[in-house]
Amino acid sequence: MGAVERRGAAKPSREEAEGPAAAAEEDPLLTRSLSQTDVRVADGEQGHFGTHIASNRQTFMNVLKGNVGPGSLALPFAFSRAGAALGPLGFFLLSSMAIYNMHLLIMCRERLRRQGVFARTYGEVAGALLGARGKHMVDAFIVLTQLGICTVYSAFFGDSFPSADILGEAHKLSYVTLIGVCFPILLLLIVPDKVRSLAYFSAAANLLICSSILWVLVESTRHAFATDFAALKGLPLAMPATFPMFVGNSVYALEGIGLVLPVGNSMRTTKAFQKVFFPAIITACTILWLIGTLCYFSFGEISDGSITAELDKKHLASKGLLEVVNIALCAAVLLTYPLQLRPAAEVIAERFLGYPPGSAGPYYGRLALAVFTAGVAAAVGNNLGLIIALIGSGCCAMLALILPPLMDVVDPSHTPSWARLCWHLTLVLTGVILAILGIIVSSEALWRAETGRGPV
Repeated sequence: MGAVERRGAAKPSREEAEGPAAAAEEDPLLTRSLSQTDVRVADGEQGHFGTHIASNRQTFMNVLKGNVGPGSLALPFAFSRAGAALGPLGFFLLSSMAIYNMHLLIMCRERLRRQGVFARTYGEVAGALLGARGKHMVDAFIVLTQLGICTVYSAFFGDSFPSADILGEAHKLSYVTLIGVCFPILLLLIVPDKVRSLAYFSAAANLLICSSILWVLVESTRHAFATDFAALKGLPLAMPATFPMFVGNSVYALEGIGLVLPVGNSMRTTKAFQKVFFPAIITACTILWLIGTLCYFSFGEISDGSITAELDKKHLASKGLLEVVNIALCAAVLLTYPLQLRPAAEVIAERFLGYPPGSAGPYYGRLALAVFTAGVAAAVGNNLGLIIALIGSGCCAMLALILPPLMDVVDPSHTPSWARLCWHLTLVLTGVILAILGIIVSSEALWRAETGRGPV
């Protein structure tokens, strides 16, 4: 994550020669030569620089894979905490807020660009608009979010790996033992310190995740029609008491806001990016909405944070095929783990270990982070849905719901109308309230689950 750069004064800019309107329409997002490493290429990771302009198809797929990941498999659990009517409606509203806030983040960066300030990451935009503390805050939340995701991945393996089906019920491995089994694999996967080395992991993980999500959608639809939607008839319409947990899980699933600017920086103009971005993000949110809605309507109450683990426990799908799907998903989260750990490793290496921006730092740093995330996953127990809800309510809500409208409000480069000002302040207040309620409700539910003092 490089420092914010300003355009040099040696040569008049296109903005100065033709006015800001022409620059906004046609100027590259980053105006330096492509021979320099200033154009970001989104490869599923915050803060990596590449050297070429991405095509529309590449950008579409980058947006899609940045928002549809393993976290989507926790959405059925989330919807079962909201209700048959409130869940689908609530996710539509939350995803609309997230898309709007992504748009605000792009516009904040574009206004800075017109002033000659090239803020290429979420943290740099926050630094330019909120000062150094803003960048420190965003970087801190990105670190916490990524470490939280890595914790969820370890918990997912412990929750979903079908050891009972493979070894037999009498010899199945416990949740903590499974985390211990996957840990040496993680230590090998985080050895590469170059992003190019992780590309093959990412490609394999994307294939496994997409195949598994497609299977979940098909199986949910088949089961719903086979049972004539029997599970739907007994579902409550709304569950206000646990709705904050739904918010946390849903915001966690909408995990791509930190990738918006890196993906956008890989295209020549903001206008070109927006033509691809909005269809892609709407497609991603539609897939997520379908996963949550179809699974909840088809299978009813979901108690596990992974829908495939839930189906295995309830024996609601073909046993052999479900084993393959769960193994594929476990492999996918292991292969994705190095990419999710790297943004946190980069920030820590730069700020505390003196490494240059974009460096993953020494192996022992990544090793320490891996030990930390696995330890947290083992300590909080097999409560995947609650862990996701807590992370989503805290760090993810701050990045996706609160900061973008706040930065638009404080941006000195434009004067918003009173209607826009009130609307954005309402979004900030709504995000703060949802985050606080989500943290309280999820923490209480996690504490009850850990201490055995009542149902979640």
